[in-house]
Amino acid sequence: MAAFVLTAIRLILVPSRTAFARSVAELVESLIIAGVLVFLIIRPFFLQAFFIPSESMEPTLMGHEAGVNPATGRVYRESIHDHIFVNKLIYRLREPQRGEIIVFRAEKKADKAGGEQNENVLIKRLVAVPGDTLEVKEAQDGRVRLFINGRQQDEPYVKEEMRSPQPAEAEYGTRGPLTLGRNELFVMGDNRNNSNDSRFWGPLPRDRVIGKASVIFWPLSRIRLIH
Repeated sequence: MAAFVLTAIRLILVPSRTAFARSVAELVESLIIAGVLVFLIIRPFFLQAFFIPSESMEPTLMGHEAGVNPATGRVYRESIHDHIFVNKLIYRLREPQRGEIIVFRAEKKADKAGGEQNENVLIKRLVAVPGDTLEVKEAQDGRVRLFINGRQQDEPYVKEEMRSPQPAEAEYGTRGPLTLGRNELFVMGDNRNNSNDSRFWGPLPRDRVIGKASVIFWPLSRIRLIH
């Protein structure tokens, strides 16, 4: 619709011979071209904006409202929701790697909202890749840790220690070692105690990955590369 309106404006102005009209017509043409590039080329294949809706990736990516969160009891002084750019090209060139934050189309079984289940777009950290054997269990220090291929993982980005024991609904990787298949990924939120992730609904099929979270672009005080 916007492109149609801009085209109509340009057609009206083109017959005019004034410098101002020609300048406006050229600007409109540039906007049309830019719009086509964004919606037909850049957004589908290269870059897409994404809004962080919840606390599941805090403190890396912020997403909460001011006030008391009824699920966690935490009190927040202000509302903040990071807006990020997702690189959709990178995984066409290589496979996702452990530690990267990915955006994906979750299967319906991951929808815990109740009622009719939907394939929601979620964002989590990739912790295990095809062929990995993972387990969430108590380490020697008595704390619940993530183990990949028998090695305890160093995860400085995690918000707080995982609960012990893990919730009863967390069936995957918490009741013994889980080995991922050829096209399976395992994702978890950085806010482990407030994240609906692979522990609850299982491995993520590789073909559901949309792209890699790359940059926070809003709010201005939060602009940074995502690690």
